[in-house]
Amino acid sequence: MTTSMTERDETTGTSPQHYHHTRTVEIAGRTVRAHVERGHYLTTTSRAVAEVLNDQMTWTMLAAEATSEWWYNTPAPGPDIDDPARFLGPVTERLLQRAATILAAPPTTHTLSPHLHGAISALLATSYGYDAEHRIEPDDITWAYTHGGALHIIEHPDGSVTFTKHHREDCLFNTSRGAQECDDDCYFTHPADAEREARR
Repeated sequence: MTTSMTERDETTGTSPQHYHHTRTVEIAGRTVRAHVERGHYLTTTSRAVAEVLNDQMTWTMLAAEATSEWWYNTPAPGPDIDDPARFLGPVTERLLQRAATILAAPPTTHTLSPHLHGAISALLATSYGYDAEHRIEPDDITWAYTHGGALHIIEHPDGSVTFTKHHREDCLFNTSRGAQECDDDCYFTHPADAEREARR
């Protein structure tokens, strides 16, 4: 199934520290932007994300591409970078294609097994107390979507359950459902760093 994109905006920018490329499109009636920023450092000043504008008019992350997948194939920031889209355009295109695939997928209904329900009960009890009650506000949900990785819930053969936002989608830990160790290339921008970057 092919989902069409309508271009809405495209921006680029350069500085001695970094350069970036952002494309904003409309996909299936939703506003989506892909933003790729290439800095001098692999993990702290570079990122590649696709986000969708939600009903609260804030951006929710749909997909991310590990910097190790594209950083080494792009030049370092410098005075010779006069067309960031030339180097970062392929990455923004991949992100938008992934976003289109996600938005085109029909919604799914998840039913919790009794075991998984018990694991969530244990997570609440061990985090907030044996008789805990904790309310998650919509802003908390949006914040969680836009920081760190996507939530993965992995049920292990021994009955244990892992709740994780630590790993990339294609990390060995996720793809093997916890059978293999993390490849140590999982990094997500710290929320404080992301907020500072947004104010720049």
